[in-house]
Amino acid sequence: MGQSLKVLLIAASLVMGIAAPARAQAPAAEIGTSLMSLMVGFGNDSLGTTFGVPSGGFGIVNPGLYLSAFAGPKVAIEPQVGLIVLSSEGETAHFLNLGAQVDYFIKGTRESSPYVFGGVGLVHISHVDETPKSFGAGVGYRAVLGDRLTMRVDGRFTHYTNGGSNAIAITLSLGGLFGRR
Repeated sequence: MGQSLKVLLIAASLVMGIAAPARAQAPAAEIGTSLMSLMVGFGNDSLGTTFGVPSGGFGIVNPGLYLSAFAGPKVAIEPQVGLIVLSSEGETAHFLNLGAQVDYFIKGTRESSPYVFGGVGLVHISHVDETPKSFGAGVGYRAVLGDRLTMRVDGRFTHYTNGGSNAIAITLSLGGLFGRR
């Protein structure tokens, strides 16, 4: 029993010694998901209006899951994905939304900050020959809540290449910070 206690105390000391300096360091990654989204479509081939909690459109128009890899003190590269699978009467269909976004945090990634972003993406819909591509831009605010939690609110304009449709969306997201560097 004495040996186990020594190992536990040494491990706890190491964790505490490493964790304290890590607080001052920038996060390496943020993983998050959309909690709420309002999207209004317009243009030649309107997408309609969707509102949803946890996410409007379930990631069909705006991806619902993101991974921000912090490339510097103010920049993040962010792959995104959204997926919905529908099954009814023996038929199955899917909507897969893949995107990539670059974020610029005006005050940096260590603290709450307004940010601007630009992104590209595509939507794959089963049983459809066309794969719409998208590009867009927007602004947002990222609130850092403690050492490990973030909340984001952003507004974006997105243009889809098929049929000239456009969308404006407002999204609220929740993220977790991982891997201080």
